[in-house]
Amino acid sequence: MLFDIQTLRKQLAAAPIVSPFSHELAVAIICDTFRLANVRPPSRQDWTTLEDRANSPLWREQVVMLAHLLAGSALRDDSAKALRKDAEPLRILQRFFEYIAPLTAEMVRSNGFRQEEFLRRWVDVLDGQVLNESAKESAKRLDQLDYRKAQEQLKRAETARKQEAERREQLLREAQQREAEARGWRE
Repeated sequence: MLFDIQTLRKQLAAAPIVSPFSHELAVAIICDTFRLANVRPPSRQDWTTLEDRANSPLWREQVVMLAHLLAGSALRDDSAKALRKDAEPLRILQRFFEYIAPLTAEMVRSNGFRQEEFLRRWVDVLDGQVLNESAKESAKRLDQLDYRKAQEQLKRAETARKQEAERREQLLREAQQREAEARGWRE
């Protein structure tokens, strides 16, 4: 199944901003997507398992955001078409929520890159393809968008900046000490 990310993003941009769905309604929307594909949706116990495994305060808002994207665009119908009859909803949802773990609903709502990453992660767990992209191109784009990778790069850059600042501070102290020693020798 091909997913047209650009069209989905346009549809989502045109969708009115509504108050967030309740968690229960979001779960129902996601389950209905599986039902549309004639796939048995996750049970209540499966949802409890997902929440326990997520162990994140962001999990509920991520569920609501997925429901919003499914209900606010053609993503729901495309997802239903992409789901195979032997799909394992619990495994699909586990993988998806692991992939998007650091993303908040606000990030997805307000940042085009995060929204694209969220959509592409969903397409990826459904084993779908992005329209007009090869699998290799899609993987490369997803790698470019990876928020966790960006966070790691930021942490490395911050660590390097701190180390450089400490090195400069040490050099400055050594220069001041040499100057003080030289002054004391001249006097």
